[in-house]
Amino acid sequence: MNNSKAVIIVKNPEALRVAASSARISTQQGTALEIFERSQGGTKDLNLIGKVLSSGHKSVIEHQTFSVAFNNVSVLVEQFVIEARLNSYTVKSRRYVDFAGAGFVVPEGLTEEQAKLYTDAMAARFADYEKLMTLGVPKEDARFVLPYCLRSNFFATLNARSLISLICAMVAGRGKGFAEVESLGAQLKAQFDEIYPGVIDKELKRYPACAPVDLPTEIEAPCVGVGGASLLSSTANGMAVLEAAMGFSGRFEAGMGMLLTQSNVRSLLLDARPRELELLNYVFGVQHISLACLTHFVRHRVDSPIVPPVLAALAGGSYVLPETVRAIPEAAAIYHAAFETQAEAAQKALDLGVSPALVSYFALSGHQIDILLGMNARELLHFMRLRTCSRAQWEIRGVAGEMLLLLQEDMPALFGMYGPSCRFGPCPEGRMSCGKPQARI
Repeated sequence: MNNSKAVIIVKNPEALRVAASSARISTQQGTALEIFERSQGGTKDLNLIGKVLSSGHKSVIEHQTFSVAFNNVSVLVEQFVIEARLNSYTVKSRRYVDFAGAGFVVPEGLTEEQAKLYTDAMAARFADYEKLMTLGVPKEDARFVLPYCLRSNFFATLNARSLISLICAMVAGRGKGFAEVESLGAQLKAQFDEIYPGVIDKELKRYPACAPVDLPTEIEAPCVGVGGASLLSSTANGMAVLEAAMGFSGRFEAGMGMLLTQSNVRSLLLDARPRELELLNYVFGVQHISLACLTHFVRHRVDSPIVPPVLAALAGGSYVLPETVRAIPEAAAIYHAAFETQAEAAQKALDLGVSPALVSYFALSGHQIDILLGMNARELLHFMRLRTCSRAQWEIRGVAGEMLLLLQEDMPALFGMYGPSCRFGPCPEGRMSCGKPQARI
């Protein structure tokens, strides 16, 4: 896979003692520091941790954290990994960084004919990317023609329990069948085994079956799609629920016999800990967003997205058309041709016997997909502060704006105050601020 690597670059050896101490603290006398001093980090501690884990008490290993460098992996892998909800990620931005020289992953096991078709198609898309930028299309819009075999580099930090879960997903769960994902999972397993030998093997034995998803084998004709959002469900009697939550917390004074006053709502939205908002839950259908835009949704750690496989975006045929491309006829011709020829190449690859999993690499960042998304009102507050800002990428800003309008129709007393960060205080963008702050709530 062209040297795709996943390397654990930070691992705290003292964390073994902390994990062992946490295994002892609920059953032994002594203070936390006294119990920690009794843990020496050797075989005795390792055996204890293994015993506790086998009993199902997995929280003890969460005290061990790792930082992982994903080096020259495909964007397909990046998308897979960042869907894990409890981890922290930092990814190289394709809005600001020029990826013309990034290169792409070439899967192993292709025949000579298949390999030529693959490399020719991917090289052509990188050439299109450079042509678009030469014509004046900004990087954040030119990137839509970059394929999902594009090399990506990013960091992830996660605790040991989350890493075990990720490795199992990569080698035995939804990543199984994607050779690059499995290979990287095996690399991480080998490194983890050096610290906690046998732990993952035991977990894999009881790892629940993950229902496979049938990947499409026919590629639809490309067409420009229009994105949108719909509100599928909201908390019944949301006003009453929020009123009850504000009364139960005891943090607000009633005005005119009501807690849900404009002043109290404003105070709640400006509060550092607006837990009351977490009782209001919403589910959205988000239609026809690009794969690039999808990243902006799944990186929000507290939401719950359900995302089809990447190949579904390619097979569906629809793609986003930026205004910057539409405004330049020569650029538009290159852009439309990129999606048309990529669809033809992908279908030919399938006809030549390339597995659908590998054909996923033919998907372009501008191909569109539908998702389901659940968020509570507190996460929506954070989401809207970031995504309705004028500095947000234009596609996610447009979808976020539609979502906000739907929320305002559902509960105007609350969501009428939602908006970009400048509504709640000074603009956090500094010198990159638009200079046109919205009115404060």
